[in-house]
Amino acid sequence: MFTEPVRSDETIARYEIDATKFLGQYCREHPADVCHAPYESRVTMCADWFLKSDGRWSDSYIRGIAAALSQRVEMFVRMDLISDHPEPEKSLLWRLKNDRPQSIKKVKKSKEAKAKAHQKKVAAKKKERKAPRKSIPVRELRALVQYFRDQADGFSLWIAGYILVASRLGWRPGEIVTLRREGNFLRARAEKHTNGRGLTDTCEVDISAYPKRLIDRLDQWIAEIEKWEERYGGLWHVRSAMNERLATASEAVRIERVCTYTFRHFAIACMKRSGFSNSEIAVIVNHASSRTATERYGKARDGIKRAKKILRFNQERLLLERDPPRKSVKDLQQEQLLRLPT
Repeated sequence: MFTEPVRSDETIARYEIDATKFLGQYCREHPADVCHAPYESRVTMCADWFLKSDGRWSDSYIRGIAAALSQRVEMFVRMDLISDHPEPEKSLLWRLKNDRPQSIKKVKKSKEAKAKAHQKKVAAKKKERKAPRKSIPVRELRALVQYFRDQADGFSLWIAGYILVASRLGWRPGEIVTLRREGNFLRARAEKHTNGRGLTDTCEVDISAYPKRLIDRLDQWIAEIEKWEERYGGLWHVRSAMNERLATASEAVRIERVCTYTFRHFAIACMKRSGFSNSEIAVIVNHASSRTATERYGKARDGIKRAKKILRFNQERLLLERDPPRKSVKDLQQEQLLRLPT
C-alpha cells in the first residue's frame, strides 16, 4: 500500500509529538466537529483540514506537519482503523506527500510589526506552559464521568473508569495505567523512584475494605488497559488520547480544561478532607516527603470527605518517610527562647 519509511527513533518520537500538538490545535479550532468523533476520525479530519488550509503556514512548517501526520495516518492504516483510498489523488497519504497546502507569502515586516509578533509568540508560549489545573469541584468531576458514559463507545467508558480510579488513588497518570491487582493490594511501578524522589519503587494500597462488586468492576477495567495500549500503540499514546478527549469533554460540559493530572490533585485534596495525616498521604501516593502534598497539591476545601478505611496501607511504610514536616514560626520562636541563657 505504501513503502516503509526509514526513520530513526528520535524522528519517530518527534513526529508523534508534532502530530499530537497539531491535532490538539485542530480540536481547539473545531470543537463542534470533533465533540463526538472517535479519535481515528479526528486524525483524518485534521489531515484533510491541513491539506485545505492554504496560505497559513511556512514551507518548513508544512513539510514537518505533513511528515508527522503521514506517520500517524500510516499507523492507523496498518491497524485497519483508517482505510486509505486506492486512487492516488484521493489517497490521504498521497496528498500529504504530493498535494500539500500552499505556504504563506512572506511579507517584509516593519520593526513595530516584528515586535508585536514577538510579543504574541511569547504570550502563546506562556499559555502553553500553563500548569495543570489543581482543583475541580465534585459536581464537575461527576459531569465529566456522566459525559463519557453517555458517549457509550468503549474508550469513553474506559476513561470514565479511569476518572473514578485516579480521583481516589491519587497516583500519577503513568502509574494508574500500569496498575495491577495482587490479592487485596493494588500495585504499580512508581514513575519517580530514582534519586530519592519517591518513597519506594512501587505504589501500593490495600483495597480489602472495598465490596466485591467494586473489585470485580475494577478487575474488568484493568483487563482492558492492554487492549487500549495495543489500539493506540503504547501507554503514552493512550494517555495522550485521554487528554485530548478530556479537553473536548471539558468544552462540552463548559468547564475549565481538565487533564489526567487534575484527578491526582483532587484525590489528594479528598485525603486531606478525610483526615489523613501528611505522612499517611505520602505513603498512599508514594511521596518521599510528608511536606510534598501539603505544599504542592490541592487544598482540603477542594476535596470531599470519604471513609478512611477505604484506603488502607502497610503501616511499616510510614517509617520510610525521610523529611519531617516544616516547623511553624511558633515552634522556631520557642526553640530560640529555650536556647537563651537563664
